[in-house]
Amino acid sequence: MKTKIFFLAAIFAVSLACSAIAPTSQPQQADPQSTLSIGYDFSDQVPAFPEGDAKAPNHIFVHKYPIPGNGFITGITLLNDSDSLEEDFTLLILRPISGGWEVIHRMDISEDDQSSAETGITSIPFGTSLAVEKGDIFAHWQLRDSGSIPLNDESSSFEGLSFGKYGLGSTDIEEGQVIPNGNFSGGRDYFINLIFEAAHD
Repeated sequence: MKTKIFFLAAIFAVSLACSAIAPTSQPQQADPQSTLSIGYDFSDQVPAFPEGDAKAPNHIFVHKYPIPGNGFITGITLLNDSDSLEEDFTLLILRPISGGWEVIHRMDISEDDQSSAETGITSIPFGTSLAVEKGDIFAHWQLRDSGSIPLNDESSSFEGLSFGKYGLGSTDIEEGQVIPNGNFSGGRDYFINLIFEAAHD
């Protein structure tokens, strides 16, 4: 009888030890990833100029919305403009330096209005995320007269954190180039946002 009790006690002790080292069946919850929209908040807004810029060839438009921390730009979202033309533009990620901004990333974007006509919003995910640092800002550049991003101009803007400059060619906005911060004008709102995901240590 004593042998049987000892045997049962030994089995019980072993089972307790095994349960202490066995993995739990509850899944571990990952930290939620911080995803933010960077730029003018155009939700439920109606632009004063839904067709985009009318006459702005070789213009750069700098959007002074600083990125809040190190991370990645995974795409953009913009309000569809009111015409049916396909209008290309170039997205730039800029890093502030003394006297201007250094071009950190350049991405040429072909925007197809037709594909987003049902919702009025175009979301463009990037195949490769763009690494950014706290304080970086963004800009867009267009080669032709007409622009693809609706806006509020100087007289109709709410935040007025976007400024334009004429006379930059495609070679002036290559990665590594420096864009001087003088001779900008405006104070507009452009209906475009970066999709930002914070880096996790």
